[in-house]
Amino acid sequence: MGKKVLALFAILAILVLIPLFAAQSRTTEYHKAGQKVAKDMTFNMTLPDGFFVTGTVKGPTGAVVKAASVFIGDAADLFSGFSGATNTAGKFSIPVQAGTKFLVVGPPASASVDPSKFSRLLDKTILGISVTKDTTYGDVGLQNGFILSGKVDPPAGTATPFMFIPSIQVFQTNNLTMIDVAQTGGTNQAILNKYAVALPAGTYRLLSRATAITQTFQAVAILPKMDQVNVSKDTVKNIAMAKGGYSFSGTVKDASGKGLDGFLYVVPKTGVFKGWPIQATTAIKGAFGLLPGMNIPNTFIPAGTYMLVFIPLNYTTTGYAGKATVTYFDLTMPAAAKTQALVAKNGFVVTGKVVDAKGKAAMASITAFSSGAPLNVDLLGLNFAFAQTDSKGQYRFTLPAGTFNIMATPVTSSVAAARRHEEIMRRMILKAVSNGSAPF
Repeated sequence: MGKKVLALFAILAILVLIPLFAAQSRTTEYHKAGQKVAKDMTFNMTLPDGFFVTGTVKGPTGAVVKAASVFIGDAADLFSGFSGATNTAGKFSIPVQAGTKFLVVGPPASASVDPSKFSRLLDKTILGISVTKDTTYGDVGLQNGFILSGKVDPPAGTATPFMFIPSIQVFQTNNLTMIDVAQTGGTNQAILNKYAVALPAGTYRLLSRATAITQTFQAVAILPKMDQVNVSKDTVKNIAMAKGGYSFSGTVKDASGKGLDGFLYVVPKTGVFKGWPIQATTAIKGAFGLLPGMNIPNTFIPAGTYMLVFIPLNYTTTGYAGKATVTYFDLTMPAAAKTQALVAKNGFVVTGKVVDAKGKAAMASITAFSSGAPLNVDLLGLNFAFAQTDSKGQYRFTLPAGTFNIMATPVTSSVAAARRHEEIMRRMILKAVSNGSAPF
């Protein structure tokens, strides 16, 4: 992992960026580690004003990189941080709390997955940035890697699909520390049969999953697939998915019998995929595993033993008013279709208000997860919750008993913006805290 620290800008560069500071809010994230939850509670948060960390992202030729993702995290707790993106001049300005930080920069998505047009830029992590005042960090140079690309084919014998959407994650060879997620594309938004990702030289494992719907709106049972690939030059690796798995569907309700909305992750307990979700399905009004309103199975799992992780998605002040919280279930999947009625456990309700440094109600995205949980398993292995404040800065979510890290991050407009931030944050943290052999 590169640990080279770039030089600071000269005083002139700081002066040039003063207008950027003036036009941007200093409001940054709030975080607290080790918050105990043992009963219903009120937990108010104030988003502090931070110090700006600014810089410019450039490629190997010195050309600026616009729309690059930038995450600045706290080196002490490894969970808090704030993200942003570069502007058209390749500049970023992100307010953060004082402390020692790490910075992770990722290239923007490419306009095409055609290898001749795909960006070769690699992510870069910089450690040991001390922030005690507005800090100008000079140029952050991204280097080129090799392009791994190829086709992704539906299982042999599958009728021409109406929809085919694969997901390809890149891992280290000795564990499930995720390195990157391949970008997919195709002839249209429903048929994504090509992929590409830029990587440094090395050996990797590819975890491929896919969803396919036929022209007659029948879901195709597709097995997850793990491939190993060596990258020492631009490399083509075609992936042929295989049929397999058995329909898994059912209901998930709270203790009062109310159907819940949420995500249900399927995590193997053994084998090459141990600890990582091989399948995820959405519960809508308590039903999962079926296409909404069509009674057509859309979730397929190989026979085996699994952990199910249910995360409710009703965390708003005007939505679900019950106490259902993140819940883990054991699943033994037979070599046949299975239905299961799940009942989520009750947790404790955490409510409160988020304001900025001036005491004004703030729009914020709020996350909470178990203290001490391994971050390189993303949502899994964590008692995880998230919420979005309303127009009055108020929020509501539930958690089981335990000790949690809680963070509130300001957003400028919508729930979509909040969700995008959470995805960036999780991806950046996964890369930043991997075991030291991750190539970034």
